[in-house]
Amino acid sequence: MTNAPPPIEQKPGFGHRLSDFLLERLPVWLAKLAAPGLRCEPGVVVKTPSRLRLGRNVVLQRRATLHCGGKDWCAWGGGIELADGVVIGTNCTLYGAGTIRIGAYSHLGPGAMIMAQAGDVTSRNRLTSRPGHVNEPVTIGQGVWIGAGAVILGNTTLGDNCVVGPNSVVSGTYDEGTTLIGNPARAVQRRTSE
Repeated sequence: MTNAPPPIEQKPGFGHRLSDFLLERLPVWLAKLAAPGLRCEPGVVVKTPSRLRLGRNVVLQRRATLHCGGKDWCAWGGGIELADGVVIGTNCTLYGAGTIRIGAYSHLGPGAMIMAQAGDVTSRNRLTSRPGHVNEPVTIGQGVWIGAGAVILGNTTLGDNCVVGPNSVVSGTYDEGTTLIGNPARAVQRRTSE
């Protein structure tokens, strides 16, 4: 897997913005040229594809949405990085303005969401069409399973081999092998590797 793109401190030039505009309108399956073994099903949407990094044999199932940041409202930052063998399930949504990194062979069940950004409820602009945003990173280790409908919030780190139950809402840092369930999620089991 390649390194994440460097953070952009200033507004990208016209050429860069035009490139992203055109790439967003091309079929996502064209990414197969750059990502060996990519399986991309119909209806997948990728916003700001220049900030998406894919490992080998990634699967993007039907109607998954990957918003990779790189827009003015997130200070031109963010990105999504999917390591080898990651599976993004049907109807999953990843908002990567705060940067999302998912380790090898992790799976997101249908309808799971990863939100590396949120609205800033303390913003003076809250009652406008351009409210403030809080962009925080999400890091998911290798071999993590995230159940259907689960929500992973910004500033969350899941260690290798964690399991998140369906419809759980997760925030915080969890060691490897932790099983999380509920809203808010709580640790119910910790498996150790031998």
